[in-house]
Amino acid sequence: ALAAGMPMIATAVGGIPEIFGEGSPALIRPDPVELAGKIGMAIKDMEAYRKAMPQADELKARFGADVMAAEIENAYFAALNK
Repeated sequence: ALAAGMPMIATAVGGIPEIFGEGSPALIRPDPVELAGKIGMAIKDMEAYRKAMPQADELKARFGADVMAAEIENAYFAALNK
């Protein structure tokens, strides 16, 4: 959804903060009250919320299928060469 330019709300667990960036306004703790507040904030000013999201070009450059495939391939070759 981010790569398509859609604003998102996500819980700050696992690798999700790496994608959004630490301190991103899209990140919340896994808490229903915080989720409701974040949804309200996004609805109140959708354009500002959309502008706060990571840029699609940056995401594709870091996490695109071709980039991820190359990183996996490199990891396999590194493991095989040990």
